Amino acid sequence: MLKYLVPLAVILAMPGAQAQLHPQAPEPAPAPAVAPAPPADPLAEAPRISAADAKKALDAGTAILIDVRDLGSWQQEHAKGAISIPSNELYARTGELPKDKLIIAYCT
Repeated sequence: MLKYLVPLAVILAMPGAQAQLHPQAPEPAPAPAVAPAPPADPLAEAPRISAADAKKALDAGTAILIDVRDLGSWQQEHAKGAISIPSNELYARTGELPKDKLIIAYCT
């Protein structure tokens, strides 16, 4: 009987032999990545600026003011120096915005 045990021990010591003798179930596929849910209010995380700090930046020329209301509202009344870019056009018109200035958007 010993003559059979030695060859069996050699076979079991070979790489991959355990898997061949005792096949296991394949590894389960990783769960698909789930995108995090958007915040309930996407604007809640938007940076805010005080009126005083906005005025300082505008006066210093380091910021521009964007009125994101519809054009009719902007034509009726808007903050001095504000540029009209309605919110529904904002993504399409981002190329018009300077890259070296703070962009301050308002809607009221």
